[in-house]
Amino acid sequence: MQMKYCAYSYLDESSSLCDYEVATDKLASLAALCAHYVKVIDSDDLQLLTSMIYHANGSIRGNCAITQEDMQQLERLYEKYYVEMKCFVLPGGSLQACWLHTLRTETKVVIRCLNAVKQEGIPVNPILWDFMNFLSNIIFMMCLYENQQADTEEIVFESKSYACTKS
Repeated sequence: MQMKYCAYSYLDESSSLCDYEVATDKLASLAALCAHYVKVIDSDDLQLLTSMIYHANGSIRGNCAITQEDMQQLERLYEKYYVEMKCFVLPGGSLQACWLHTLRTETKVVIRCLNAVKQEGIPVNPILWDFMNFLSNIIFMMCLYENQQADTEEIVFESKSYACTKS
């Protein structure tokens, strides 16, 4: 195949590693889109996450580029956007929060890809699991923060499957 026709050189692989790389590419693209739409979240914070996601992208096939320093940066973002919540809320609210919820759910898709890669016997550095799970939680906080700052009330989801204590 000629290089000008090649979208990504590993697309013909049968392993889930390429799926992980494509999913992180989508995740980074969506983070960049969210950076354009947010009103109160600092778009530079989303640009930082976009770069981190691309570092995670190559961290299985190549050298792991996610570090403890990256995790500390995530910790600072979590604290910056932390909003207390007691129950599960429906994804929604402002347009900005809706885009962020979409980003959050795509992070879970990446985590599932990590699981598939691991199940195939490909080594996955444990920090990637922590990074992606924490990333999802931070993005959730960004959703709540964006809604809170827009005076948009969250809608509590009253599950028929799980109890929620509103204390």
